[in-house]
Amino acid sequence: MRGRQLYRLARPALRALTFAARCLPRPARGLLLTLARPIPTIAGVFIRYPLVASLARSCGDCVTIFENVYLHHIDRLDLGSNVSIHPLCYLDALGGVSIGSDVSIAHNCTVLSAEHDYLQPDVPIRDAPVLTRPTAIGSDVWLGAGVRVLGGVTIENRSVVGAGSVVTKDVPSGTVAVGVPAKPKLAIPTGEDEAAATLPLDLRGAA
Repeated sequence: MRGRQLYRLARPALRALTFAARCLPRPARGLLLTLARPIPTIAGVFIRYPLVASLARSCGDCVTIFENVYLHHIDRLDLGSNVSIHPLCYLDALGGVSIGSDVSIAHNCTVLSAEHDYLQPDVPIRDAPVLTRPTAIGSDVWLGAGVRVLGGVTIENRSVVGAGSVVTKDVPSGTVAVGVPAKPKLAIPTGEDEAAATLPLDLRGAA
């Protein structure tokens, strides 16, 4: 049975638990989420969902947070529906992070929304002010294992970022971006011209 089917079955209970969680003080909910972080299997997923839904700025349905995921500044995090964030991921929403629907973030990914102002003279980099940079991940997106998304980046709808890539600039819709730094390399088929869509982007004009 898929996660979406399980969610539909458990939806009444999860909504009741989310309502109950919102009755707790916010620090208490944050502490419970921290304590629930390492709990494995589907039990951990169902324990974490009401806490995340009550703490995040917005949260859709069927959001799966696997074990050992770190969510910082969760009050500035927007989550769509049918989102899965796999083990050992690190998301810091200090500058604001929005994630659309139908998104899969594979294990060991990092999503940032701030950086140190390392250009300031006479200030140690570690002590430099933090610059917030909102990060947006659209809908129908897949981040492969070990992807790093830096602050201020937009990953547009229906796109893929290959494993181990570092995203420093926006990723256009309908593309596969890979590398360090990540660059669009392939177009994702749309059904309109599948033969051309699967060619490297620099060869599509010749198709």
